[in-house]
Amino acid sequence: MKSRKLIFIGLCWLFMLLYGFGAVAQSKGGGGGGKDSTPDAFEFVDQTGVALNTAITSDPITITGIDTGSSIGISGGSYSRNGGSFTSKKGTAYNGDNIRVRLTSANTYDTTKSTTLTVGGVSGTFTVITLSDTLNTTPDAFGFTAQSDVEPGSTVTSNAITVTGINAPTPISISGGLYSVNNGTFVATAGEAHVNDSVRVRLLASTEHDVTTSATLTIGGVSASFNVTTKLNSNGAFLLPPASPGNPSFESEHFSGSNNCTMCHNNLTDENGRDASIETDWSSTMMANSARDPLWKAKVRSELNRNPHLADVINDKCTRCHAPMANFEARKKGEPLEILDNGFLNADHPRHNEALNGVSCTVCHQIKNSPDLGTLSKFSGQYDIDGSKTIYGPYDDLFPNPMIMNTGYTPVYSEHVKSSKLCGTCHNLKTPFVDESGTILSTTPESEFPEQMPYSEWEHSDFASTTPRSCQQCHMSRVNGVPISNRPMWLQKRDDFALHEFVGANKLMLDIFNNNKEQLGILSNNFEETLQKTQDQLNKSATIETVTQSLANNTLDFTLKINAQTGHKLPSAYPSRRVVLHVTVKDAQGKVVFESGKINPNGSIEGVDADMDRTTFEPHYDLITSPDQVQVYEAIMGDSTGQVTYTLLRGAQYLKDNRLLPKGFNKATAPNDIKVVGDALTDANFVGGSDQIRYQIGGLSGSSYSVEAELVHQPLAYSFAQDLFVEPDAEVQDFKTMFNASTQKTSRIVLHTFNVSP
Repeated sequence: MKSRKLIFIGLCWLFMLLYGFGAVAQSKGGGGGGKDSTPDAFEFVDQTGVALNTAITSDPITITGIDTGSSIGISGGSYSRNGGSFTSKKGTAYNGDNIRVRLTSANTYDTTKSTTLTVGGVSGTFTVITLSDTLNTTPDAFGFTAQSDVEPGSTVTSNAITVTGINAPTPISISGGLYSVNNGTFVATAGEAHVNDSVRVRLLASTEHDVTTSATLTIGGVSASFNVTTKLNSNGAFLLPPASPGNPSFESEHFSGSNNCTMCHNNLTDENGRDASIETDWSSTMMANSARDPLWKAKVRSELNRNPHLADVINDKCTRCHAPMANFEARKKGEPLEILDNGFLNADHPRHNEALNGVSCTVCHQIKNSPDLGTLSKFSGQYDIDGSKTIYGPYDDLFPNPMIMNTGYTPVYSEHVKSSKLCGTCHNLKTPFVDESGTILSTTPESEFPEQMPYSEWEHSDFASTTPRSCQQCHMSRVNGVPISNRPMWLQKRDDFALHEFVGANKLMLDIFNNNKEQLGILSNNFEETLQKTQDQLNKSATIETVTQSLANNTLDFTLKINAQTGHKLPSAYPSRRVVLHVTVKDAQGKVVFESGKINPNGSIEGVDADMDRTTFEPHYDLITSPDQVQVYEAIMGDSTGQVTYTLLRGAQYLKDNRLLPKGFNKATAPNDIKVVGDALTDANFVGGSDQIRYQIGGLSGSSYSVEAELVHQPLAYSFAQDLFVEPDAEVQDFKTMFNASTQKTSRIVLHTFNVSP
């Protein structure tokens, strides 16, 4: 019995012990079917590149794994339960609660701040890092496809572009139209663009025919224009009737028309049987058609409109070299000088034939070898021609009787016909300039504006001294075995015969001549040959080489050297001309990742300041890092107040002249008329014969890139043309029609390609 009693007591103690342990376990949330207040682990998604000193809210997390209320608290921030207000006080969280946390980011760049949420002893941290001070808000270059032949007055929408290359919001604005982001409403007000945004532009086309309207979108300092051109007049007609071609067989007191020379000086061949006809080659040149030039006529009209009280000055200055025979004879006879309306270009004018024959045979070959030829007193068309009818030529041992008997002119040898100073009579031109009220400010030839000075540029180069090469040697190619006349048949054949092709760089005007013969009164059918020779001349005018190249730290770095091969500045002469360096970088997949100097079909260039705002101009660069920086070699005219002008009579100075220099040109000693102006003057790499430009393109992640560097020539800069086209006159609008139709607004000089890899 006693033993049973002891067993019973032992079992009771064991039960009590077991019950006690279970109660303790239950009180600690262990097994036994009690309440669980410890949640499952949770975490927040950190954020980087956040704005400075800004309230940043996390994505929500959901509390799971508890079946009773659990304590909740936070350090370094505040929290919100189920969309409620944010608080930093301790509270209670329940299973299924949605919790967000919030903190204020640092007020310094690239700085980390955190807040820690604790629920039932389990913690999670939300971390934010402010944006870097190397914030990139400059997007990659973008562009819009120009549209033409649109209905006047219609609303036109561009193609969509995608914003790339930025890592933060960047300003977006527009001038001249509206823009839409991600197919939203079109607006004109400035806003913000983000990476991968899709943007379109919209504008209202002009109500007039054949007018280009532009809207310029700017994102983070990078701009592109959307250009829309309305269709031509429905009948395609010009405003002026077809021009008279003039009679090239005329005779005047001092001159004889070019057709009178053809009997003896055409039908010539060289030793290889190739045609060397003098008048045929000359007939398709700028010199033969100088008075038919529609740009010249349009510019004369514009200058007359802007300074009508100076009509006498304009009509004299502009015909001395464009219609020299008409000018010379009219001045000799004391006749009034007039170009347009009832002037020389009118078929009924008594000097019409002399005018239309341009810079003809009996002009150049009668200019005397005056002691001051090649000096200021003989520039600007101040050549000496007397009444002796002496024809100066490059060959001696002549048989002159046939020319004397048939024409009354006597041929003689004179070395000056082969010299550059003969060309300087017209290819050094200085013009008077006026203030805003039209008062002439220049008082002497020395103080006049150097409109073009190729001869002086040549004089200051190696081409005039160290390695002599005259204008004629470059612009008149040479052949051998040519008799200088086709009669008498026994005349000796001459070597080093200069073809009268007078090749320059103006493919635009040659193309306009070729395609508008009837309208302009053109007589020649030789333009295709001259156009090809002009392209060949352009191809010889410059080269490009790579000086250095590297790809490291996501940056492409290379230096280009542009070598000028001309005997004068490039471009030279009339200041409407420019040469542009167009550089394109592509990745291994062929995608364009950088482009500076993109040329549009209408002749405008993306990123060039003047093409968007004619009151400005593109500076000279030694370093280019952005697509909106473009190396443009040009001369920019400034008026007497230092503002950009395109009116020749307002041209008082150059605000920029970084045209490529000929070899041997010392910019430190250059005379004032041909000096370098602007940033190129202090650019140590901009020297006689060459210029070096460095490109640094960051933000690249590829392993190899291809580079295309293209040098192009434009005889008429887009900004220059647009300033002219505001004039409503028929001469201007007809030229505009021809200009817009031409495919030769831009010509390539040279293309240089290379690949870069680490």
